[in-house]
Amino acid sequence: MPDSAMLYRLIAISAIIVIAGIILSGPPGVFLVTHLHPQPDWVDAATFIEHYHPIQLFPYFGGFILILGLTFFVASANQLAVLSSQKVPATLAIIFIAVFAVMIGINYTLQVAWLPVLVRMKEPVLGMITMHNPQSVSWALEMFGYAFLGLSTWCISLVFWGSRTMNTIRYLLVANGVVSIASAIIATGNVAWLYDTWGITAYITWNLLIIVIMVMVYVEFRKRRKRGGI
Repeated sequence: MPDSAMLYRLIAISAIIVIAGIILSGPPGVFLVTHLHPQPDWVDAATFIEHYHPIQLFPYFGGFILILGLTFFVASANQLAVLSSQKVPATLAIIFIAVFAVMIGINYTLQVAWLPVLVRMKEPVLGMITMHNPQSVSWALEMFGYAFLGLSTWCISLVFWGSRTMNTIRYLLVANGVVSIASAIIATGNVAWLYDTWGITAYITWNLLIIVIMVMVYVEFRKRRKRGGI
């Protein structure tokens, strides 16, 4: 198999992993948890502990798959850079996605590894860790981590060009960058907006945007691989 065909296969695989991560960590995963063992709106640590169940950690485990898929996608797409004008932003995309992976990885580690310990200890400090509390430090990590993802997708968008589909992918990757960065900026003033109608709408829209991008990436690069890397 030619090198280009192998690269296209890797990019297509990365898109599948991202979609799987979105399904497990995004609205479907959250809906499952809410249906099985819901948490009431945040009041205090005692109320959270009373309604805590390990299955509530499920979306965060899915989040690790999302991190894997997105880093895989950017790393493989980086190899598409052929022009000197593309290579610098493609390299920056690698740096930004690494920052994203570290920040979000730390956040989800706190959720799945430390939060259960604090629950068992009935430690009130868990209110500063759980993402169920809109005022927790974890939301700062989350929003700014995804802002770095936005910077990464904005930079890597420049390697997608040529066909109509490739150009559309580029525009959508830029759109993700704008939305992610703007959301982080808004969150600096009031993180609680993420829990109102606008926040929930933005959350669902972002997930749909990523799915649309990755479906287009998968279809485009699967076709290219079948053509023998042309």
